[in-house]
Amino acid sequence: MTAHDFGDDVFLVPATGGSLPSVTLPMLEDFLSDCEILHRPASSRRVFRWFAAVSRDHASSTAPSDLDDARVLFVCRLGIAGATLRKRPTAFVLALADEGETLPPDVEEASERLIVIRQQDRFSYFIFLVQSYFMRLLLWEGELDRIVLHHGSLAEALDASSSVLRNFMFVTDNDFNVVARTSGIEPPDDLHRRIVETGCLSPQMIAEKRFHLPEKVFYLKEPCAITPYARLSCPLYISHTYFGSLSMSCHEAPLTEGLKDLFSLLVRHVMPLCERQWRLAVKLNIPHYFFFEKLLEHEPVSDAYLDTQLEMAGLACDTQYKLAVLDVDEGAEPEQASRAAKAASRLNQGNVFCFAYRSELLALMYAPPSDSVLSHRRTLDELEGRITGPLDIACGVSEIFEGIANLDLAYQQAKIALSLRQTISLQFAADENADRGVYLFGDALMYFLVNPAEKDERFMRFCFAHTVVEKIHAEDERDGTNYLALFWHYLNSGRNATAVAQRLHLHRNTVLYHIDKIQKRFDFDLALPGPRERMLLDFKAFFLTKGKDSIEKALVDASDSEPLEE
Repeated sequence: MTAHDFGDDVFLVPATGGSLPSVTLPMLEDFLSDCEILHRPASSRRVFRWFAAVSRDHASSTAPSDLDDARVLFVCRLGIAGATLRKRPTAFVLALADEGETLPPDVEEASERLIVIRQQDRFSYFIFLVQSYFMRLLLWEGELDRIVLHHGSLAEALDASSSVLRNFMFVTDNDFNVVARTSGIEPPDDLHRRIVETGCLSPQMIAEKRFHLPEKVFYLKEPCAITPYARLSCPLYISHTYFGSLSMSCHEAPLTEGLKDLFSLLVRHVMPLCERQWRLAVKLNIPHYFFFEKLLEHEPVSDAYLDTQLEMAGLACDTQYKLAVLDVDEGAEPEQASRAAKAASRLNQGNVFCFAYRSELLALMYAPPSDSVLSHRRTLDELEGRITGPLDIACGVSEIFEGIANLDLAYQQAKIALSLRQTISLQFAADENADRGVYLFGDALMYFLVNPAEKDERFMRFCFAHTVVEKIHAEDERDGTNYLALFWHYLNSGRNATAVAQRLHLHRNTVLYHIDKIQKRFDFDLALPGPRERMLLDFKAFFLTKGKDSIEKALVDASDSEPLEE
């Protein structure tokens, strides 16, 4: 097989983009440790999800179509590296140089997107090695996902990682007891043998400062008197409370930046297993914090994983949610945050999950499908009575939404509302009682829309996905009624019930009766400018997204539809 004849048969088809491995540049450099590296970028935090082999004519890859160039490692000979980098301005290239070949001038401008090695193997065989490396990590991460999904043990996760990290590992709890260890790799020295024999850390290790480190901070210990090997540990926190530690003795695989990245991948999978163990111990039946964190970070998760988490919490798939972000930092104001968490836990009759995220406290309220349980008016009253009034903590509030996978978008809404709190306050400056310290995304939406900054399509669709207008329209479609037409004409006429009655051939009292039913059902008041503006905006979004036929059908005269009840 020649350099230009590696063909698609050398590749195995990976799964979808969400299930591919994560290969950082330090991990790649560890993979290339047996090669002579002629050039490497000064720094890069790239994460490659798959690879592509490039010949002079084309790039062969089975990467999913949703994977952009920035997340694909392009492998080619040095002679065509410059052309590949120019053709793909976001790509990163691993280039193979022949004996005596040096870095050509045409790649210098893009040298931060290039690593060059000299390797004695044939090009096609090197591509096979790259593929094998990616496949090994794909299988490893897939096995870890399976262990987490099926509520496996910490020991299973450590054993599944032995062939990748190649070092002795163990997990201790907050009392320094060993709760899991690698079974296929024996302790490498007297220190770790004593740990296994006694089932507890030694007094010297307990005295070390790593157990007082903040979250997501590695503890690195060079060889010393108690062990000849470097050690790597990560404290494990659950809801910001210390649970224990994952530790590794680097006796086989050396301590490198690439090994740290592999260790980080293991930590991410160990955390939900630790939380499950903790939850079973304290008998809590709630989704774990790391489930919410995954959603808030918009990390790819499978439907099976979502279903499992919702089932654990006793939440139906059609549950409705609303997110409040409380502007209090647990790290800077622990006592105030504790009071806020206690008060927030009573919101929505206790149907709420409260947890810290970044520098705020989040309250995720939930309810079965309802038109008023999570209404803004009810939320405003509760937050003012429990949070903003007694504790003087500002709150941003999302719209009601469906689908827990949209939690990151609801968080964006609440954050936008908080960021525009001064503007919203100015809007209601004439009303002394209007600024209650609770800021709704609905009140911030118009300001967000007129901001010239680029808008995310997924976020924009979410903002208008769960509206009163859409709900009434769906019911009109189902029942053959025309409440949407009555609602629209009432708003569009400046709440002139007489004009609406004449247009729809109804009695004026009938119009007012049905408008009052809509207001009570969804718990809003059209006498206030805020709800009126939001409803008109929702109608405009409805007109924009629906076709002409759908709009005409939705706004037909009463004579063409099921008569409204008197």
